[in-house]
Amino acid sequence: MTDINDKKEGGGFSVWPTKGRFVPSFATILFRTSGQNLIFRVEVLPINCNGAEIAHGGFISTLADVWLGYNVAHQLPESASFVTANLCVDFLTPVRSGTWLESAIDRIKIGTRLCHASGAIIADGKPIAAMHGTFALLAI
Repeated sequence: MTDINDKKEGGGFSVWPTKGRFVPSFATILFRTSGQNLIFRVEVLPINCNGAEIAHGGFISTLADVWLGYNVAHQLPESASFVTANLCVDFLTPVRSGTWLESAIDRIKIGTRLCHASGAIIADGKPIAAMHGTFALLAI
């Protein structure tokens, strides 16, 4: 298992300042800015795995929702609020505890009522899940 500080130091990643309590209850997410996008990184821990000792689909789906949503938020005014209207995750290959996952966002479209984002979750440079989400704006 790689020490979180090794990954934090490498590539300019810092701990994501999560506002709520949900995400920190199961993972320490790292991030860095790349152009207009945020790149996230997290290590799969045993607590994130199912009975087959692979990352639980719910864990991967939660990462997709959070990572897509925060990339949308990054392009909106700080006062904006929105909710997930649709989330689609295609699981491509299983990953085990100790694996580092990273976000790769390839499209973001900010609309007047809906925002869309898509990309992949990658491990060792290869996609392990494809993801896309639609977010409904509540206020700007």
